[in-house]
Amino acid sequence: MEDGIMKKYPADVVINILLRLPVKFLLRFESVSKTCYTLVRSSTFINLHLNHTTTSKDDYILLKRSFKEDVERYKAIFSFHSSDGDDYIYSLYPDRDVPYMTIPYSIDNDILIGPIRGLIALMDPITTILFNPSTKNYRLLPPSPFNVPKGFRRSIDSSGFGFDSVVNDFKVFRISEVYTEDRFGYPEKGEKKVEVYELGIDIWRELDHVDQELPALFWLTSSMFYKGAYHWITTHWFRALDDGELVILFLT
Repeated sequence: MEDGIMKKYPADVVINILLRLPVKFLLRFESVSKTCYTLVRSSTFINLHLNHTTTSKDDYILLKRSFKEDVERYKAIFSFHSSDGDDYIYSLYPDRDVPYMTIPYSIDNDILIGPIRGLIALMDPITTILFNPSTKNYRLLPPSPFNVPKGFRRSIDSSGFGFDSVVNDFKVFRISEVYTEDRFGYPEKGEKKVEVYELGIDIWRELDHVDQELPALFWLTSSMFYKGAYHWITTHWFRALDDGELVILFLT
């Protein structure tokens, strides 16, 4: 291959052909030679392929649902579909189980974020999984090392997933509140905490100087990652429901 196509055709022609191939074929192509491996793994080609994929007119649909595995367990299932442009949806691949997401009830308490640069994050208040639909590979993130002090409780307000173009890395974050309860068992005003996980270095860190006046966020809320910042529409408890605010969090 290296002495054939790679030398027979100009580099831009070869790259243009490769950009049209799905990731599963590129993974096979990179095993042909060191030259092929270097090309497919280069950040320039990855960005070109990602841009070509995200700007294509093909419609792809990823569905997640709960399936009753037995009397006391439900497991999460991913389904992959596409549209032919004639309002007909067909299955692309066989359904795939989502590991680490087996629960004792059918009500989903997780959120699906993405795709962001080809990756999808599936989160519940405890577990976070990163999933690559192209390769069907999963990655279970390590738990946060920041424990709650004795006598305190933690409430996970919201989580998010995005790509930081400054450091060229994916990041996951959690916003929570650490609080105590009064003698009647009601929560007292606590302290806001923000934890950030960086995929490239596999480390959780806790942000300093978190704004304690952040409005209340909700776990299953409407949110969006756009141009390096996370956006929510939220409401203060004491305001009318139609008086929302736009909250922006920069992941630094």
